[in-house]
Amino acid sequence: MRRKAWLCALLVLTLLCLSGCKAQQTPALTVDGVPVSGGVYQYYLHDALRHPAQYAITEGDEPAAAGQAETRCRQLVALDAYLKENKITVRADLKRDAVSQAEGQWALFGAHYRELGMTKPDLTRILMFDAQKKQLVQTLFGTGGKHEVALQTLKESFSKLYVGFKAFEGALTKQNEQGETVELSKAEQKALKESFRQMANRANSGTDLDALFAEYSETQGLVVVSPLSVSIMKDGDPMYDADFFSQVSALKPGETGVIESTGSLYLLQRVDITASDDDAFEAYRDEVLYREKMADVEQRVAKLGEKAVAESEN
Repeated sequence: MRRKAWLCALLVLTLLCLSGCKAQQTPALTVDGVPVSGGVYQYYLHDALRHPAQYAITEGDEPAAAGQAETRCRQLVALDAYLKENKITVRADLKRDAVSQAEGQWALFGAHYRELGMTKPDLTRILMFDAQKKQLVQTLFGTGGKHEVALQTLKESFSKLYVGFKAFEGALTKQNEQGETVELSKAEQKALKESFRQMANRANSGTDLDALFAEYSETQGLVVVSPLSVSIMKDGDPMYDADFFSQVSALKPGETGVIESTGSLYLLQRVDITASDDDAFEAYRDEVLYREKMADVEQRVAKLGEKAVAESEN
């Protein structure tokens, strides 16, 4: 089918989607003879319309969204063919993660996906596409890969993307006689902050943080039964306030400071996670590699998709 006719068919399909009609579970198009279901196509179409900036299109530009949906379908088929041709097998853990994500997302948003005309296998195929890209990162840039990224480079990236720390907290709130949570008085807050400031000074003078934790816990009527563990976070972690990462990053490894966040004070000591905890690095090694090299793989997949030939089935 010629390009003009193909774009017209895509525009019709777009308008049907926007009017709330369900996609038929027949192939929306074929790519190099491989059928792509209407559900997979509709997912990418809907995603492009919802997130135009991510797809580099103008908001509300339906033909452009249709074109981007076709592009993603072409890339999906092309990458699958490339992996098969080069005998690259997706790691079992990546496959399990994709299937697990599909199960979880379908359980939460199944009604929405069904409205788009999708099936659970459609969603699994889309998430498996992401797993395949991760596998290509591993094959090209992971251990033993043709363009293996040096261990030291990964560790340096790890130390920039993540911070490690040990900490304990003191609440800036308390319960009143009615059982309600209220702020400490200004005098109580001042005393607590001064106490934490003094402990930070002691830690920076050589006092062990666990010893300080034990002392502080005793003043609260608590008994410490285990040492403080190392926490690892990345910028934007939803468990912490927006500026928490930057405050921790401002400390040098080994330095202790006082950070106020979400109604608490933290006596926090930054830890050099690359030097002191190889297990932590190994736990995040794959994610660091993906952050470093996924953009490169995305470009490679885009080129594969450009070579693929798509035809409308509608």
